[in-house]
Amino acid sequence: MSAANFLQLLLSGLTMGALYALTAKGLFVAHLATTRMNFGQGDFLMIAAYISTALLLAKVPVVVVVGVVLLCLAVLGWGLERIALRPLDRLKARAGEYSWVLTTMGVALILQNTATLVWGKSAQYSPPLFSASRQDVVRVLGVGVFVEELIVIVVGFLVVGLFYLFLFKTTAGRAVRVIAFNPDAATLLGIDVKRTISLVFVVAALLAGISGVLAGPIVTVQPHMGLVFTVKALAVAALGGFANPLGVLAGAIIFGIAESFANYFNSSFGDLYPLLIVLGLLIVRPTGLFGEARADVR
Repeated sequence: MSAANFLQLLLSGLTMGALYALTAKGLFVAHLATTRMNFGQGDFLMIAAYISTALLLAKVPVVVVVGVVLLCLAVLGWGLERIALRPLDRLKARAGEYSWVLTTMGVALILQNTATLVWGKSAQYSPPLFSASRQDVVRVLGVGVFVEELIVIVVGFLVVGLFYLFLFKTTAGRAVRVIAFNPDAATLLGIDVKRTISLVFVVAALLAGISGVLAGPIVTVQPHMGLVFTVKALAVAALGGFANPLGVLAGAIIFGIAESFANYFNSSFGDLYPLLIVLGLLIVRPTGLFGEARADVR
């Protein structure tokens, strides 16, 4: 393998790692506050990618596209918690401890079928966000790299950094961490637990929205792409450790790079090998690679 190929594979791995990090952070923050996850997180990404693609094809400015997508995803995130998940808390034992799994999967299926009805089954690419063509290339250390890949890396990791600041440096983020530690204590401290949990699912949906906008020009957009992102985001979060936000980021980078190199050596089963690696590592370290040295958020 030449140095140029190595650098290109590394950048491609960082690109996908940034997308997986955004998706996995949505799973992480929901699990942190509620011990639940949205198994339709990848399908939220898919809906965001389709909305973004439709608006970009209609020549809507990128800033407006991003605003519309984030607004739509915020409503989806709020609706998921308020309409689909909160009633389960009122039912309590009658609903079952893991009823949220089927509920979020059901929402995912609804989104998949809605996308199929509206946009059809055919795969498509979103127009580029900030370049004239999807094939625009810049030179990095003498290697040609697609502009959109660089944008995904920069924006993706910037958003991850902002998410970290939200969680540890803002009042709302501290409220999330208190709820994660003890919801009853949070109530005694005057924290509106229900409102904060709604905010958590809105934040998770916004992360899916951003990753959907960024993913459109990079991967093919089709109704069932969300399942793939959900599975890989779960693998990334498990690899990094569900209680460690920096571990999730590290897990996303490791997974993205491993996937890039695996596809280079075996394109037929390249997506399978990173998942098998994660499975093997979890057998050895069930808490994830960074599950012990984690930030104290619980």
